Amino acid sequence: MPKYDYIFIDESGDPGWAFDPVSAELLSSEYYTAAALHMCDDSFGKVYEHISNFRYLTRMSRELKLHPEREIFQRLIHPIGTLADGDGGIWASAVHLDKRKYDGRYLKDGGPRPQDPVKFRNWVLRRLLEWHFSWAHLQSQQYDLVLDRVELTKDQTDNLQNYLARNYNLPTPTSISHAASIYVEPLQIVHHIATGFKNVVTLGSAPPDALSFIRSRDITTSQRAERYGKAMG
Repeated sequence: MPKYDYIFIDESGDPGWAFDPVSAELLSSEYYTAAALHMCDDSFGKVYEHISNFRYLTRMSRELKLHPEREIFQRLIHPIGTLADGDGGIWASAVHLDKRKYDGRYLKDGGPRPQDPVKFRNWVLRRLLEWHFSWAHLQSQQYDLVLDRVELTKDQTDNLQNYLARNYNLPTPTSISHAASIYVEPLQIVHHIATGFKNVVTLGSAPPDALSFIRSRDITTSQRAERYGKAMG
């Protein structure tokens, strides 16, 4: 039985909403996606073996940042899906929203809560974890939440920990840490999940086969209305 769970988080898009005061051009991204890669301590070896083989065959030693429409993206992600589908101790979720249509809290001036990019990111993270834990469960009694190089002060990290702890729909993370994906391979995988789904949402197309193992949800609408909608995947 696994002794520890780890959930790696990355985002695609920015958590802000701003326009150029002269041209009125949108300066922020139109879409925002957050993704979670959930692994147990006994599944790390399988993932690292795949990434090591991938790097050897492709001669890629740098940080992996592959475009979702390239064939090499499929070669990186598809075996992760095979491990997940084969009960390899791996699960993945994603949430996404259209910021032009979104009228919820923290994103825009005049919304139900004041504009605050940090609180907006935390709110999306909470929604992501609620969605993830609605179908994927911890295999141990504790888990670490690992965020990809999110610049949070200690107070903001403590506030995030307390914010998640107050949500009775979620197991409270044992710890929250930040790391740079350049030296954490699972963060590079979840980066491709997030960017892959943002690309899908932007183009309005179906997810490619390599992302079919990921369960996703559109959180553009309110949480109450969402209960009556359908999730992708």
